Amino acid sequence: MPFSASLLKRFLPPLLVVIWALAMGFAFWWFQLRWYQPLEDLTGDALFSAEQLTLSQTAPDTPIEVIHFYDANCPCTRFNTPHVQELIANYQSNTIRFRILVPESAQLSDARQKFPGIQVSVATQDNQPVASPAALVRTQQLGAQYLGPWSPGAVCSTRSGDYVAQVLDQLLGGEQRNQTFQIARGCLCPWAGQSSAAHDGVST
Repeated sequence: MPFSASLLKRFLPPLLVVIWALAMGFAFWWFQLRWYQPLEDLTGDALFSAEQLTLSQTAPDTPIEVIHFYDANCPCTRFNTPHVQELIANYQSNTIRFRILVPESAQLSDARQKFPGIQVSVATQDNQPVASPAALVRTQQLGAQYLGPWSPGAVCSTRSGDYVAQVLDQLLGGEQRNQTFQIARGCLCPWAGQSSAAHDGVST
């Protein structure tokens, strides 16, 4: 028994290290295969121009409005959604209002579940971005101030950058951004918009 206990004390720590390393390697491989690799094909450049959106030419009802273009069918959305939820929790107020636009009525229920208490509507034909996930930030006094992705990373998380939060902080501090025409890189899917006869920018 003393001999067995001695061997156990000698070989158990290295064995645990090997098991831990194998587990970490498998977890990394699983993440790369299931999540990151498919997103690499969606990481690319998109030309965002606020002039193509009617909403950018009108003023919101609140001092600052953030419009989130949400497409549940885009693989990038699963990573972007927690990011947007976090910003809503941190910035939603009487000064800043968030709003969700989806490409089709079939996604209304899903978006309302993901963003409870936030207005969700279907984007009209004249308010469809080139890609999503994306955000339009506009103000009553300055008009459209930002149009583009939420972050530059392949998985759209706050750790890779937070464009919208930076814009909001600048606007709240009395600064202007005016970044409404840009070639942006990130995890983006082409927007599959639906035609609509609504005239106020959205249809419900």
